[in-house]
Amino acid sequence: MTELQGETTPPRTGPFADPGLYAEITQFYAWHMALMDDREPDAWADAYTEDAVFEEPGRTDALRGREAIRASITKRTAELAEAGTVMRHWMSNLAVTPLPDGTLRAQYYSLAMRAPRGQRPDIFAHVVCRDVLVREGDHWLIRHRHIGIDALEH
Repeated sequence: MTELQGETTPPRTGPFADPGLYAEITQFYAWHMALMDDREPDAWADAYTEDAVFEEPGRTDALRGREAIRASITKRTAELAEAGTVMRHWMSNLAVTPLPDGTLRAQYYSLAMRAPRGQRPDIFAHVVCRDVLVREGDHWLIRHRHIGIDALEH
């Protein structure tokens, strides 16, 4: 522990992203989550690399490739629209770590909330997302996403 203005703080434990990169990745995730919530599955899927891997509880096999991810989110978006359910994702506790190969490791918590037609919203799931991001040109793409749902992993 170190002293900072009379308070005890934990020591820094890793090579965190600089503030500019951290802000860029925070904006990336705000944009990415809004695409899902606004029912834009094609744009949402385009944020993944062509060979991306998407893992989440409840799937026996990971989704492999942007087009498999696109098909899955398109189906899910249609199901939610048909049911009249609005989804919202609240993201917090983002940690961004640059890796030696130029990729980034990002971890964050997300509350997935749903509001079925005529009902009050509720928290559908609390998840921990672990992503590997790669830069392509002037933007970031998700190469690998692992979603952990607390209720299913403990």
